[in-house]
Amino acid sequence: MKKTNLIILLIVLLGGATYMGYLSQIGTTAEAATLTAPSELPDFTLNDINGNATSIHEVASAKPTLFIYYNSTCHLCQEELGNISKRIEEFKGYNLILTTVQPLEEMIDFVNGLGIKDKSNVHFLLDSEMKVASFYQVRSVPSIYVYDGKKKLVAEYVGITKIELLLEKLSAGK
Repeated sequence: MKKTNLIILLIVLLGGATYMGYLSQIGTTAEAATLTAPSELPDFTLNDINGNATSIHEVASAKPTLFIYYNSTCHLCQEELGNISKRIEEFKGYNLILTTVQPLEEMIDFVNGLGIKDKSNVHFLLDSEMKVASFYQVRSVPSIYVYDGKKKLVAEYVGITKIELLLEKLSAGK
């Protein structure tokens, strides 16, 4: 009887630890108590998917902007960007800047799979020299930053974040 109780207790503890680990990885909607990202959207010039030099400030213009640093091999990034691409029409009033350090060929394959490459408000930029990653001190992906129309930081997230929350923060930044 004691052995059975011990086994049940171990299973419950292991299940609870696994669940807590899962919650810490998905970063559902937990917002940092203090914002650590740059308070203003930096103006780096990076190459876009076609090899053209592109200014982040020019792309952002005066619209609220969702800036995401991602890696296409990251399952959390695949899920987050997949969710955004499924609801891309809800983002039509905002700019999306999706940035990675990956080789261009890998970025192109991933972007083609998302089906949002030709959207005028979606911009894929290559951080080949890791300037943006260093500036933001990116430690985990996806790293998500919401900037208002004046390029001021509204919110930042790490991990999968609910689309409704992103849209709410973008809307508040008009």
